[in-house]
Amino acid sequence: MIRTFESAGLPYCILAGYDTYPEVIPSDIDFMVHPDWMHRLPTIIAALAAGSGSHLIQSIRHETTATYFVLARRRGASLIYLHPDSSSDYRRRGRRWLRAENVLENRRRHPQGFWIPSAADAFIYYLVKKIDKGNLNEMQALELSLRFSEDAKGCSKALHALLPAAEANVVEAAVRTAMPFGSAPWQTVVAGIDRLREALHRHTPRESLRSRFRQTARNVYRVINRFIHPTGLSIAFMGPDGSGKSAVITEVAKQMAPAFRQVEYRHLKPRAAGKQVQHQPVTDPHAQPPRGTLGSLAKLVHFWASYWKGTVSWLYPAKICSTLVLFDRYFQDLLADPRRYRYSGSLKPAQWLGRWLPGPDLVFILDAPPEALQARKQEVPFAESARQRGAYLKLACEFRHASVIDASQPLEQVVATVLGHIVDHMQRRTARRLGLSPRK
Repeated sequence: MIRTFESAGLPYCILAGYDTYPEVIPSDIDFMVHPDWMHRLPTIIAALAAGSGSHLIQSIRHETTATYFVLARRRGASLIYLHPDSSSDYRRRGRRWLRAENVLENRRRHPQGFWIPSAADAFIYYLVKKIDKGNLNEMQALELSLRFSEDAKGCSKALHALLPAAEANVVEAAVRTAMPFGSAPWQTVVAGIDRLREALHRHTPRESLRSRFRQTARNVYRVINRFIHPTGLSIAFMGPDGSGKSAVITEVAKQMAPAFRQVEYRHLKPRAAGKQVQHQPVTDPHAQPPRGTLGSLAKLVHFWASYWKGTVSWLYPAKICSTLVLFDRYFQDLLADPRRYRYSGSLKPAQWLGRWLPGPDLVFILDAPPEALQARKQEVPFAESARQRGAYLKLACEFRHASVIDASQPLEQVVATVLGHIVDHMQRRTARRLGLSPRK
């Protein structure tokens, strides 16, 4: 990443956490760039992905001047990640705390060769971030003490310019002597962090009316863009009993979690967590008799309506908030195995209604010979496993983005294939949204 930045001539500096770089990168890489270069940054990050054999799969603009990128590289059935988090002027909650031009003018070289801020700028950046988030742990306290020790005079001056004298003295008492985190000075800081946040916002002057109006307009555009192009993803896994859906979903959730803010699992329907129904393992999916024709049609319409309700009230908002939602089965599962849902009517209404649902972003149909299905589960007869296999294969035509996966392979190979499809889809989606040329 640093070589790519340097070769492009990008004015940058790594803002925090750099003491262990490059051997240990415990979280996001926070870095600042000159405002004039922000429009070129996606192209530079894409070049970084291409040069490192990885994929740019996420670009989340979380402030008007800040964008969070996710790079993923496949390694067998697992993924490794890099999370560059960029900003120009450092803004949080409508206020500008650091001006990029000033930080870059005072930057210095780290012993490893990359650019970092002055000790005072690094201290203020990290302090504002922790106070405004309202949390502080032992490692973060150590980071603040280390930055302060590099330039006590400069950090003290910047601290007193940031906070009123009383609050600044409370923080300085903790960081100046590198007191243990459990000591009284640090516990005073932790206990009073809400008061510090209030003082921080009260003491920092607001920008001019013109600047605030411009930032408000940019933030409205950012929010609207998130609604139109959610950074979350919904994926449905379908297949006959014994195809290994649960095991694949578990591995995919673990491997894809670093690319999203959170991961949610749902059985069959989209709905809020509080409305989840606890599903016991089904050992005889065809035990109950089918409903009559009218009862089946009534249940079908209710089933369809519940998908619309769940999509509008929960699924779409979850995707806006960068959530990965993994479904075990989906509405169209009824077409492949109507007896499971006690449906005895014609499949044409179900097929027609399914086409009027906003489907998942990706669908994976896990396919295996009936012999393999029966070896794993014998909940239905062999003939039913063979019938279901053919029915699920036909479901691929019912979705816009469906892939048939050979589930007779070892789990590691199945997961690797699924991850490849997900990463490729997210890379194309991100490239399209950033106006980049997608990689072949």
